[in-house]
Amino acid sequence: MHKIYKFISYFLIPFIYLNTFIRLIKKKEDINRYKERFGFTNLKKNVEKEVVWIHASSVGEFKSCDLLINHFYKTYNLLITTTTKTASDFALKNYGEKIIHQYAPYDVIPWIDKFLETWKPKLVIWIESDIWPNTIVRLREKKISAIFLNARISPQSFEKWKKISSYYKFITKSFFTIYAQSKNDLERITKLTDVNVNYLGNLKLTKRNTSLSKYEISEKVNIMLASTHQNEENLIIPYIQNISEKFPFINFIIAPRHPNRSKTIYNLLKNKKLDVEYHSQLEKHNCRYLIIDSFGKMEEFFSKSDIVFLGGSLIKKGGHNPIEAALANCAIISGPYVFNWQNLYEEMIDHNSCLMINEAKELEIKIINLIKNKDLLEKYKKNALTFSNTIFFKEDKLIKLLNYKLRYNA
Repeated sequence: MHKIYKFISYFLIPFIYLNTFIRLIKKKEDINRYKERFGFTNLKKNVEKEVVWIHASSVGEFKSCDLLINHFYKTYNLLITTTTKTASDFALKNYGEKIIHQYAPYDVIPWIDKFLETWKPKLVIWIESDIWPNTIVRLREKKISAIFLNARISPQSFEKWKKISSYYKFITKSFFTIYAQSKNDLERITKLTDVNVNYLGNLKLTKRNTSLSKYEISEKVNIMLASTHQNEENLIIPYIQNISEKFPFINFIIAPRHPNRSKTIYNLLKNKKLDVEYHSQLEKHNCRYLIIDSFGKMEEFFSKSDIVFLGGSLIKKGGHNPIEAALANCAIISGPYVFNWQNLYEEMIDHNSCLMINEAKELEIKIINLIKNKDLLEKYKKNALTFSNTIFFKEDKLIKLLNYKLRYNA
């Protein structure tokens, strides 16, 4: 199976070059850094320090690396790779002085070899679900120690991998251990690999920010629709429009998962003659519907909100992390499709820390109930905040293991 994959990857080289050229023309690729995709770099490492390489595909995965970055950056050259430009921009903006950032090389042997020869990592920490067979197998062939951390596999991906489970076993035996993101992920991954799979908690829940203070909103109530995906707004807008007509003191904040969709959402609301503006174009947020059209604003607007609906859950995207909103003392509502965070939501429901709806029309009912019943609203806000202070990840155990591997075995 792996020989076939390698052959296909070589066969695709001309198409990869062509696609990269097209992306450069469309300005979807960084013209100053696109060669990193082929294993080249203009950067130099500190030759007095060994390299720890952390691969985190996108912004969400990268955010979970805060614990690792702050632990390793003083002692090692901390090499971070991502695949998206958005993740690169976020990494450099927030951690530029602590890390070396590179785009991950395409999963083709010559480019991987060039990358590994340049950086010579002592330890590789592979984050979450981004499986690149050539790269991962090459680590084993070059005897580079690697751990699969916060590993997850969705129910849909699990069904696909089951059909070629022997290949999943072949790839993942490059890792000396695997730590699953949730107990459900642990159960699924254990069925696919011979590597020892354990559970320490969810790495994304290690970072805390308890300094958030609630925005003073007087008699008004802010309701945030956070991390919504394509087609979810179509489901939701008729019901939030009903709410805004019944309660003139309600404002809505809409933060799509991908801000480049902001114009589409703006047009949906404008076509209904609703009072909508972009956050980037307003000095004072005095409209009824505010669209957050840039990255890095979620925590700020969680802190300004009373009720948060978390998207990716009315459609089968798997939901989003509820803890950031809980830390900001918000009442949380989610749709039914939360398989990426299933265990966490089940615990929150058991603790009356969030509300779950099965379809979009229930959102109107739940929100109106919370608006009319202030005691109930405060109860869910308080319960969510209390739940957010739970210890979700055994940080000390992970750090002890990684230190041991670096000292004795990597």
